Amino acid sequence: MGVGVMALMLGSAAGTSAAEAEGTPTFAKDIAPIFYDNCVACHRPNHLAPMSLISYEDARPWARAVKSKVLAREMPPFFADTSVRG
Repeated sequence: MGVGVMALMLGSAAGTSAAEAEGTPTFAKDIAPIFYDNCVACHRPNHLAPMSLISYEDARPWARAVKSKVLAREMPPFFADTSVRG
């Protein structure tokens, strides 16, 4: 995940058809696939991480913190086993 991804998340609309028609990034189309590939193995309800990133409603309050952690290369953690999808 990079700076562009976090910029997309911060400016992302909830997924309205008007936004999609204009090419505006949406959570469902642009952010969720990245989160599902890199984050939700831990960031989901009742799992290792303290907050869920599964839905726009879950992730939006954490957008600035996610951006900060990704830019600082603190997330995803270097030791995370990417083969674990439990």
